[in-house]
Amino acid sequence: MMKEFLKKLFAYDRFYQQIKGNLFYQSYKKYRAKFYNFVSDNPSKDMFVIGVTGTNGKTTVVNLLHKILNENIAPTVAISTACIKVGNQLLPNTKGMTSPDVVDLQNILATARASGCKIAVLEVSSQGLDQFRFEGIKFDFAVLTNITQDHLDYHGDMDHYAEAKRKLFKYVLQNGKENKYAAFCVDDTYGKKRFEEMAFDKKISFSLNNSSVLKATRIEESFEGTYFEFSYLGQRYTATTYLTGAYNICNILGALATTTEMGLELPLAIKSIENFGGISGRMEPVYAENGVRYYIDFAHTPDGLDKSLTFAQHAKGKGRVILVCGAPGNRDKDKRHQMGNIALQNSDVTIFTDDDPDTENRLQILRDMVKDFNSDTVLGNEFFIIPERYYAMKMATEIAQPGDIVIFAGRGHEGRQSTNFWKRDFDDKQVLLDLLKEQKIWLSNVAEIKNRYLQEIRKRHQVQQPVQQQTFQQMMLS
Repeated sequence: MMKEFLKKLFAYDRFYQQIKGNLFYQSYKKYRAKFYNFVSDNPSKDMFVIGVTGTNGKTTVVNLLHKILNENIAPTVAISTACIKVGNQLLPNTKGMTSPDVVDLQNILATARASGCKIAVLEVSSQGLDQFRFEGIKFDFAVLTNITQDHLDYHGDMDHYAEAKRKLFKYVLQNGKENKYAAFCVDDTYGKKRFEEMAFDKKISFSLNNSSVLKATRIEESFEGTYFEFSYLGQRYTATTYLTGAYNICNILGALATTTEMGLELPLAIKSIENFGGISGRMEPVYAENGVRYYIDFAHTPDGLDKSLTFAQHAKGKGRVILVCGAPGNRDKDKRHQMGNIALQNSDVTIFTDDDPDTENRLQILRDMVKDFNSDTVLGNEFFIIPERYYAMKMATEIAQPGDIVIFAGRGHEGRQSTNFWKRDFDDKQVLLDLLKEQKIWLSNVAEIKNRYLQEIRKRHQVQQPVQQQTFQQMMLS
């Protein structure tokens, strides 16, 4: 509450930019983290600690790793934007922070240690690294998914943004332990550079397109799931997943690369990922009996939005892609026009609306998103502007026709929205379900549809069935 008050009274975000580089402030943040690490008796010292950083894919990789490691090696704690998992217990991330404050972080780790967790998988943000929230934690393994434009309002430019993420790898190199591990996606320019220049005891590369240790060799995408093949040390492996989109195959390869480097046999890891149902708010499907597919997605960067829309266009068939999206306030303003252009180019109908405008003028955010549109682009034809998110979502559900795909992007799992006036409860999925109920549109059984698809594709490709099959709903919570 105090931070919200300061933001409104003193333009806190701009004020913070003036103090974050101050040596005294940095020393305070660093030693505060070390103090709480000491007070908590350094809970991570008894764990194998994995940090996952990158612009997109962090949450998915963290939760994939949790499932693989928790099922096959030892009780594992995972801390991500979407949720916190301590062994088999699922806890909500009520504060919604990718990297929790040092007090919360140490408390979670201490609770996990007391519960018997031997492995910790942490989603590591660039701001969290820059603010020394991970000081005192001796990371064993660092994973880089990708680096694309985001948070430049905070870091200033891409070089400073990438350098902040590099800090995680420095933590590993300075951990004082016998082994130092790292995994890099070499499809990413920064990932390839880091893989080539940084020396680790054990490092591994993964990719969809470039030469790497784990490399995808074939991907078959559909809205119900994905079949893929990949190579590792000259051997070919096949797998199926409930996750959709080629970008998620890269996330899976990142998780497999990490666990393989830790010594886990690939067939065991593959069995775990084949029962992974996904994460709330990450291209989360809601199918309706009117033949429309709806998706709740967290895509809030140019790269993330482009990947989600590219997948939708590739798989849509004869239907349309209808997109509802916006951009958050007080964040990286330069990415807004990029997201606006990506949205217009890759969707058939685009409805621009509020994301989390916060203390910034909601209409100015929308103007920034559409400012580069050429004179031939027609408001009310190619795109619409409806600032109130509820009515934007309502319009999307009303104009959708059988065969269409509707994507509600930007907020994903978030249940609270920061408007220009106050914070309110606003969950995209719940709003969607309420709208469909009002319109007397009944839901299809996503579990049956996805399970039937994967059974067919496994039979066609002669892929061995994974053990301990679960329902899709159970997997979404696993």
